[in-house]
Amino acid sequence: MKTLQKITALLAALLLSTQVGAIQISSSGDSWTVDWLVDSSTTSGLTQDLTATSNWLVSSYSSTQIVLDITITNTTLLAGLLTNADMTSFGFGVDPNATASLLSAGSTFTTVGSGSGPNQTYPGGFNDIDVCIFFQNCSGGSAPNGLRAGETDSLQLLLTGTFGSTTELLFFPAKFQTNQGSYEPGGCVNGQGCSSAPEPSILALLGIGLALAGFAFHRKSRRA
Repeated sequence: MKTLQKITALLAALLLSTQVGAIQISSSGDSWTVDWLVDSSTTSGLTQDLTATSNWLVSSYSSTQIVLDITITNTTLLAGLLTNADMTSFGFGVDPNATASLLSAGSTFTTVGSGSGPNQTYPGGFNDIDVCIFFQNCSGGSAPNGLRAGETDSLQLLLTGTFGSTTELLFFPAKFQTNQGSYEPGGCVNGQGCSSAPEPSILALLGIGLALAGFAFHRKSRRA
């Protein structure tokens, strides 16, 4: 039983590691994309997919400051019963921890809140979030109001901290407020993981885990 429990824990850790969005940066010129998806086919009460995309560029990198240029678009298509789908906030973690300020605010995303390092939780249960960028507040505000479907916003962000040769940005959660509820998806970095279907690597891990579990059970049965 102990062997099976260890295999199950290892498999869970491997699965989690394939789903967490993260990017490592090390110099000016580094760039990547972050996408968001709330799949209506697997989400009760939602009649249309919620989607957004963003482009990120490191315009300056030093041991104490990082400047990020961010352009974000709410690509959700309103149709049928979905009449409102605003993107109200987004954020990310930084390793090592950092504080943030806006060098240039967007037209929608006008405020940035710095977290408290490893203790801050973003809506939806995302931990280790250092930076939250929002319209009303990080939790989304009292009413649906933010980056509307089809709109684009651009901003420039300054991160301040003690950085090494590489810095990791991770999780990239976002919040949508719609007439069909509120949703907080994690970000998909460079197109990885934005799918409701298991990726081939995840399926392979599941197969390995099941095979190992079966082998452990078979050995225990023979000993009995």
